[in-house]
Amino acid sequence: MKITKITAVIFGLALIGGCRQGAPSGELISQPAQTPDPFFTILWAGDTLLGDAAQDDLDRYGYSWPFEFISPLLVSDFAIANAEAPITNRSRPWDPDQRWSYNANPLAAAALAEAGFDALGLSNNHAMDRGPRGLRDTRRHLQAHALEPFGGGMYQAQAETPLLVDTPYGMVGVVALSLNWGSDRTAGEYHAGTVVLNEESIQRGYQLAKAAGASWVTAYVHWGQNYTAVDASQHRWAKMFAQAGYHLVVGHGAHVVQSIEIVEGMPVVYSLGNFVFGTPGRFTPEYPGYGLLVISQLGPQGFGSLVIHCIQTDNDIVAYQPRPCTNAQAQEVLGNLHSGVIIQDNTGLLSLAADE
Repeated sequence: MKITKITAVIFGLALIGGCRQGAPSGELISQPAQTPDPFFTILWAGDTLLGDAAQDDLDRYGYSWPFEFISPLLVSDFAIANAEAPITNRSRPWDPDQRWSYNANPLAAAALAEAGFDALGLSNNHAMDRGPRGLRDTRRHLQAHALEPFGGGMYQAQAETPLLVDTPYGMVGVVALSLNWGSDRTAGEYHAGTVVLNEESIQRGYQLAKAAGASWVTAYVHWGQNYTAVDASQHRWAKMFAQAGYHLVVGHGAHVVQSIEIVEGMPVVYSLGNFVFGTPGRFTPEYPGYGLLVISQLGPQGFGSLVIHCIQTDNDIVAYQPRPCTNAQAQEVLGNLHSGVIIQDNTGLLSLAADE
């Protein structure tokens, strides 16, 4: 049993953590609580890669070293990140013509569990960098450390199964989708891969989550263009999610922070940016190296607010150890997310009730 009973006060609200149980071998994550807390918190982190250019430092200082400065921000009842590389010792690229191809040592799984994560999304363009065997390794290494993989599987039914998070306020279903990276990377009835983002998969993901008992359905989606702003396709997809009945969409994939929007009453975090990511990156003055840690607060009536932390992720500055933004950085980054974000003590709060 992992004990994460931590109390933090943000804007005068008590964030009271719960007791996380080790994950069973399915997609259901049980979060029993004797008495309901004021709200149940889910932390969403962005693109994560413990490897590549950071490998020498990881070998020298250990796989927990990248979390040194941001561990105080990783406080929640449940935490999710996007695994932007297969977790496997297989080093040969599956596609030798692919420009960027990654893998992370299995030690990364233990470090992510130690940092407090409960589930890793696999729905992205790098899940198959080491082929089907690499994806199988990833799922195996994560589950060995009570980390639930979702969004990528050895066959379609496994890949599209929503993550289920049990809370005092009903089950939360998390549907993981990604852009189309080709038929060889798309899960089928008899082959491994991820689930393509399209109108049919948006509808099917919602139906699967509801059929599994979810009261609240969210999407964790890999979309957009690298190192730039929200594009027209993201706006179109967001509207489809809202019309399908989703309650929250959290995006990743652009490697930089993108805006937050309320679409037909549904909050959309278009891009969290990078989290702990072991490549130099290609940041610019217009799209600098920042990321978000977003904590969604769930109560009896649904998601009432988002608590938002800004982190520095430009490795030319932080050298593979992301850290909290300074006052000035937080004011700039958080202030540009949404007009309703209130900033206090380097933390943003977006109340969702006013937008319903």
